[in-house]
Amino acid sequence: MHDLFTESGDLLHGRLQLSVGHLMRIVIASILIWGSAVLAHAAELDLPNSKLITTSDPCRVKISAKPVAPLQISRRGAVYVIKHVHNACRLLASAGDEGSRSDSIRADLYDSIIGPIYRAHPNIALASQRQAIAKTFHATPRDIERIPAIRLNDEIARLQKDIAKLGGDRVDRSVDQSAATKALEPFIDAAAELSFASQVALDAYPDLFAKMLEAVPEQPRAAESDAAFRKGAPPQGSVRLSDAALALVQSFMREVRRIPGNEQVAHIGWTREQKSKRPGDREWSNSGAGWYLGAFRKTEVPPDVIDTVRGIEIIFTAEDPAAIAGKTFDATKRGLFVHD
Repeated sequence: MHDLFTESGDLLHGRLQLSVGHLMRIVIASILIWGSAVLAHAAELDLPNSKLITTSDPCRVKISAKPVAPLQISRRGAVYVIKHVHNACRLLASAGDEGSRSDSIRADLYDSIIGPIYRAHPNIALASQRQAIAKTFHATPRDIERIPAIRLNDEIARLQKDIAKLGGDRVDRSVDQSAATKALEPFIDAAAELSFASQVALDAYPDLFAKMLEAVPEQPRAAESDAAFRKGAPPQGSVRLSDAALALVQSFMREVRRIPGNEQVAHIGWTREQKSKRPGDREWSNSGAGWYLGAFRKTEVPPDVIDTVRGIEIIFTAEDPAAIAGKTFDATKRGLFVHD
């Protein structure tokens, strides 16, 4: 289930996108786990000024005697990773009443990522040397070798799952979707920051992108989910794709089909709110309601909602499916839209 994009360019340019209208269904499995994969082909990594990294480390909640091997990474890559892991730790520290559990994740982030990087670059930990570093860069194998890249990516994926569990428990205690959305915010943001941190590894070794996605859990079919798909689907054959929309879907699906595993089917659906964030952004950008393009594993959806339009297997869903019956989906650089 990969319904996180309004345009295939988001997959290629490092934008992590959230459809709040589908929050309860996708946020834990997708944003917190799949989120890292969105950044696999990002063009640039934003670096902070070195002076922002000091001995006051937000991830270090206790003194650990745990021995750690250095994580060999270039200095510019180290500065970038530390920036985003520190951001994640600050968000977890502000998460509210989850004190001991969020502190445990912060400590694990220090022991697994920050501490090993400091061992490789003691001058960063001490903030004793502030050599000039370019504002942005494109990570390559010169910045991190494959084995350290796998180690970094695996540790981030593991810790994102811990954050997902913590966020999921918070949702379970929420009284409604509005409260759940509010409760999840620091966990979504923390997971996003870790996704950005993993970008160094994914930039240097794009094949790790596909390998990581193999671990994304399949969402099993259930009577409730099948009913939701059928409720939102227009009659088969009633929706068309323009040349531009067809090209967009084809381009997106070429990227999706690089992922090993089950066969995928394209999905165009409506969301009431969309947010996106790039590595250098301080806040999420809200682009409002709109159509988004994604994909599901075929095993996750009822076969009777899968349409075939101009040779593309696709699912359409809308709050009012009658509103798109007989219509054509078109696309511009701004995204998808519907017309007669």
